[in-house]
Amino acid sequence: MGNRTPSRDTYEEAKSTYVPDSGPATARAEQQARRTGKLHPLVDPAEFGVIRPSHMRMKQLLNGLWSVNVGTPLPRQRRVDTTASMGNNVDVVLGVLQDAYELAMQVLPVGYDLQEANEIFGDIQDRFVLCRSQFEMLSERIVEQLTLMVPERDGGDVPEDPHYGLFGAAYLTDAYINRIGLKGYDFTVSDAEARYELEARHLRRIFGDQVFDKTKENGYDIDPRHLPSTKEVVRELAKRSHYFFLQIKSSSQATRFWTDVFGSERVVLVPDAKYVPHIEAVIMGLTEGTLSLSDVTPFLMKNGVDRNDAQRIVRAVGHIPIGAQAALPNVARRPKAGDLFREKPVGTQTSPWPLTPEEIAAFNLDSSAEQDEGEISWV
Repeated sequence: MGNRTPSRDTYEEAKSTYVPDSGPATARAEQQARRTGKLHPLVDPAEFGVIRPSHMRMKQLLNGLWSVNVGTPLPRQRRVDTTASMGNNVDVVLGVLQDAYELAMQVLPVGYDLQEANEIFGDIQDRFVLCRSQFEMLSERIVEQLTLMVPERDGGDVPEDPHYGLFGAAYLTDAYINRIGLKGYDFTVSDAEARYELEARHLRRIFGDQVFDKTKENGYDIDPRHLPSTKEVVRELAKRSHYFFLQIKSSSQATRFWTDVFGSERVVLVPDAKYVPHIEAVIMGLTEGTLSLSDVTPFLMKNGVDRNDAQRIVRAVGHIPIGAQAALPNVARRPKAGDLFREKPVGTQTSPWPLTPEEIAAFNLDSSAEQDEGEISWV
């Protein structure tokens, strides 16, 4: 993966490779699921180790040190409702995927490596309550995994069940950025309320029988007989992510529920669903401190939003915690491309910080000598 990032060309090429010429983008995955009763392992929350990592892309030098390829990995998790009228949301996400990346990169400070994980959720009565991708940073992998998801498209059951995705985000995610005291981003997009409680049988069904072993492996000793409530899950999520509920359509029940669970400052009423990528980017820019509220309208108009809609978006986001990431103590210390590490910063036994200039000078290290490894792996 080296230092590649999503581009318009690779995005279009990936769509031509993975998206069928007709029908929903997920048609082949839905047919396969009907035959096998299983999700593809890449998007099955119970597969690929259950815990989703967001780690640094690095290369090893001939002197044994590790050099940062792109920058600090910034995880963005997005879970989208695919019930009833929202059943085509995988296609919607695919259609704006590159726009969402490009908009975010306009507002993020230099030095982040944006890594995307997408989820779709339904109801506990469905065969597949949750599909959960890996964190990826290349268009072809993000597109491929979206097409492997299986939306149920059913309705008739409110509340919905995104709180199982929130559980995964809080307890089954391993993100480097949290080790240096910073946070990623977590967006839930829906038009309905969720539930206040989780059930162990559904956690095992979604994440596998080993789910509580995996939470313990990730540092959380959860007793299946005394599960955290949805509010408690969100309190844990708050330690690792700037989290928001993006509400599609007007629903007083949904607004009341998510205001109660997330807090009013993290519920954003979306004036038009087509602006979700713009709203995500604006929230990230405001949180990172690269945008002020007075900057939002010009930013949106530069990116094709008319003035009236831009002003509606300003009103929708004006109450969020502005500058929350910029206020964290280590934000200026985050690693950048070319920084050197003695070891890969994975796990609690390794330092999360690069070597200082003094440490490098003391070892008289040559940072230019790279291993010739062909395709560079990431950690």
